[in-house]
Amino acid sequence: MPSRRDFLRLAGAGGSAAGLAALLAACGGDDEPGGAAPAGSLQALKADATQLSLLGAQSQLPVGTGLYTFGLATPDNRLVTGGAPEVWVALNDTGRAAGPFPTRWFELEAYEETKDTSPRSPLRGFYGAEVEFPEAGNWMVAATTEVDGGRAVGSGGVPVAAEVPAAVGSKAKALSTPVATTAAGRKKICTREPACPLHEVSLDDALKEGRPTVVNFGTPLLCTSRICGPVVDEQMVVADKLGDRASFVHVEIYPSRDTSKPVPALTEYGFTTEPWMLVVDRDGVIRARYEGPVTAAQIEDALRPLLA
Repeated sequence: MPSRRDFLRLAGAGGSAAGLAALLAACGGDDEPGGAAPAGSLQALKADATQLSLLGAQSQLPVGTGLYTFGLATPDNRLVTGGAPEVWVALNDTGRAAGPFPTRWFELEAYEETKDTSPRSPLRGFYGAEVEFPEAGNWMVAATTEVDGGRAVGSGGVPVAAEVPAAVGSKAKALSTPVATTAAGRKKICTREPACPLHEVSLDDALKEGRPTVVNFGTPLLCTSRICGPVVDEQMVVADKLGDRASFVHVEIYPSRDTSKPVPALTEYGFTTEPWMLVVDRDGVIRARYEGPVTAAQIEDALRPLLA
């Protein structure tokens, strides 16, 4: 079952035929043996459907209801875009699945507005569904949709844990992060081209200001998936609209441009992937967390209730 690493590798490879073919070959064992599939199971959902690759964008999800983010790829190496697939989840392939959970298609559009020149993934959008995982474990996921007029299903998996880094409802860690207030200074600590303006305040100071904070851990130049650049730009779009009412911080993961030396705040938060976006209220409590792609609209939707 393709993992978040596969999703990011695909994004970084631009969805090439070779990259997709490798993923699809890895899914070649999905065919079920003869016999009727149990009613209501993921196995039954997949019966007689075109098999897609489901490309998970997250390394781990928390127990409870949260955003599950993914992509879909067809057997002939095309990324599926648009539409509204339905998501089903179960702890195994033959037990009754929970669902359907509706999805939305999210477009990463900020590059058109900011004119960024950092590396950009050809992956211009993704699906997201609010899915309930009632207990920890290695969950199986299936997304059903229509492709070329026929029913199609992608299946994959995601680890779900009772404790995750930067959990919603926990306190944000007030850590020192690099600061620069001039163009020359920003260029030294930000790998975006040109360097972004979201480095004027350290994360610890931002959390002390008594305003909501939106903090992004990402590295536009050195990002494995090339998703970090687009995500920084989505954050910048929201900062342009609401920067007078909230603090916006970009924590560059590799300010020295040495991938063996991540910024200490990354490891202190327990993050091992990139990018990450946290929306924190005025009391320092994390109210939203996003691993991987996230749009300006999602950030703004999470932030606006905290501004009252």
